[in-house]
Amino acid sequence: MSALYAHSKRVENLHLTRERDRRRGRELATFVLAGLPVACALLGYAALHIETVRVGYLREARQATISDLNEENRRLRAELGRASAPDRVASLAQRKGLRPPHPGQIQYVEAPTSASAADAPSPPPSPGGRGSRP
Repeated sequence: MSALYAHSKRVENLHLTRERDRRRGRELATFVLAGLPVACALLGYAALHIETVRVGYLREARQATISDLNEENRRLRAELGRASAPDRVASLAQRKGLRPPHPGQIQYVEAPTSASAADAPSPPPSPGGRGSRP
């Protein structure tokens, strides 16, 4: 019993082309044109959402920085208040051997009022020999 098989024959279809289905082309174009605005709207919404989140994080970081700077400012002002308290300054001056100035040791310098003030002579030195200190 021998079975007869069809022998495959090589067919060269290089010159054959399939005819385009115009109806399917129109359906594809309609689908693309209908879906394009929806896709653009979704991409725009996603971009706006991402930008909103980014700005939110940036705002939160800046608020944290402002809070830190305000706290540091408050701390520095309190430290300045303690450091420049009159009682503290007086006690430090006494410890270092400083005394209040005598009446002739203080000289007041007035600001020049005219353009020719640059030619005016400098004030005389103080009797203590140290120069004038306000």
